[in-house]
Amino acid sequence: MAALFTKFCERGDFKALGLVLPAYLADLGTEDDRVRLATALHMVHAAHWLPEDEQDTLSEAISSLTSVVTVT
Repeated sequence: MAALFTKFCERGDFKALGLVLPAYLADLGTEDDRVRLATALHMVHAAHWLPEDEQDTLSEAISSLTSVVTVT
C-alpha cells in the first residue's frame, strides 16, 4: 500500500489518494475497517484512474485484503 501511495503522490493523483488514505489510516485491524479499506480500493480500481501497472498492484492488494476478511 505504501508503494501505491508514493506513486499517487508522485503523479499528483490526489483523487485516488484522498479516497484510499483515510480508510487506510483508520484501519485498526477490525473486520469493518478491512471492509471499508477494500471498498475504497474497489472504487479506485473500478474507476480505472490508475496506469495499468498500478491497476495490477491494486488488484493484488484487493485480493490479499479480501482473503483476510471473513464473509459472514
